[in-house]
Amino acid sequence: MIRLLLIISLFITTAYSQELVIKSKINPQDFAYSIKNISTDESWSKDANKSFNFASVNKLITATIALDELGPDFKFRTLFFSTEQIKDNKIIEDLIIRGEGDPTLSIENLKNIFNRFKAKGIDQIKGNIFLDDSYFKNQLNPKYIDDLSYRAYNIQPKSLLIEAGAIEIQFLNQDNNVSLYHKPSMEGIKVVNNLKITNKACEDWKSKIRPDVIFADELIQVTVNGSFSKKCKNKSLYLNALNQDEYLKAAIINILNEAKIEFEGEIEQQSFSDDELNSYVLLDEHFSDPLNQLMYQMNKYSLNLFSRNLALVAMKYKTEFDADEFNTDIFFKSWFEKKGINANEFFIENGAGLSRDSYANSLLFQEILAFIIASDWKSEIISSLPITGIDGTLKSMFKEKSFSNATHLKTGRLKNVFALSGFMKSSKGEEYIVTFVLNGPQYESFLKFIEQSLEYLYQH
Repeated sequence: MIRLLLIISLFITTAYSQELVIKSKINPQDFAYSIKNISTDESWSKDANKSFNFASVNKLITATIALDELGPDFKFRTLFFSTEQIKDNKIIEDLIIRGEGDPTLSIENLKNIFNRFKAKGIDQIKGNIFLDDSYFKNQLNPKYIDDLSYRAYNIQPKSLLIEAGAIEIQFLNQDNNVSLYHKPSMEGIKVVNNLKITNKACEDWKSKIRPDVIFADELIQVTVNGSFSKKCKNKSLYLNALNQDEYLKAAIINILNEAKIEFEGEIEQQSFSDDELNSYVLLDEHFSDPLNQLMYQMNKYSLNLFSRNLALVAMKYKTEFDADEFNTDIFFKSWFEKKGINANEFFIENGAGLSRDSYANSLLFQEILAFIIASDWKSEIISSLPITGIDGTLKSMFKEKSFSNATHLKTGRLKNVFALSGFMKSSKGEEYIVTFVLNGPQYESFLKFIEQSLEYLYQH
């Protein structure tokens, strides 16, 4: 173990470290790490008390709190009410759709609901359709990371929305001609291709796309401006639909037409109290898959809207706080205090960690990882994390390394921010919890530092 301590110390104190810091120009103040051997309870760290931005690694905290507060069997719910009894078993007066934060609600889910209405003999909605998204407090003055409002990672939390608020644009490159297709492939979405085709290298291709989303007369028009290289293979870009209510309206109109349910009213946004809803007729409910299954997608692919909605739903269920992202930091800190976790160096703006202002230190993540190890749902969390070189956000990172199949890590990345935190099992069966964070520009050099650290831990 003394040898291990000495080897770990090499990363900071020896010629290897000097090469990393001087030759690669990594500022020692820009990074930290924390390593703990669960099997022996020994740990090693650098600047583990210092605050850094961990970006999406914060989703690990959101997942932990949600599983602890809501349980692995929790399901998101969407409710469908009629304001009056159904007339002649076939006519609905006003229909109310009440969202309770389900980030996975899809057009297909809505089709199933309306098809069930049709199967029961309902063929007309005589009044209006009201969309109730009051489960969350209205988010005023939304903040868009890096001012790229059209990117899907900037979709704001909302208690009633479809397709995670996104429209997927697919770029099909055939014979130097680029065709555009969209998902969902429903009527009511039109894509206009204004791309300029170039012969430049296919680097940072997303930054060269400038989309514009416009809603008019129940039509969604996505105009794709910018440039796209002939050298790019087929690509896919998820866009923020921006006006989520209009997106949902267009989908509902399309579904009603397909189901042949007559409707001549208006689709409007309106809030209803719990007492009002309890006085109406509950027609149907949609439940998501259980949380322990959904967690896989959230962590493997770092889904921002999912984690932001999840934090607000957990807050709504378990506290007296308004489901408002302003309260996320208070909610998380109250949970830390309840669990005896030191959160003096912690601030978070939302459950995704999508912020330039959020911060934590490596020791906090060490405590979170230790809490997970001791929990009843250790396997759910670990299996939901990307496997190095295999899947999720780590699919192309650390490929074919000795530790690849043995390491599950949550990733976090923004411009000049990179972090990893999670679990490793060495070739000798010893379990480690590890956290690495860089707040600086030397991403490639830091990645090499992490690789050599994990390689040594796995082998020894």
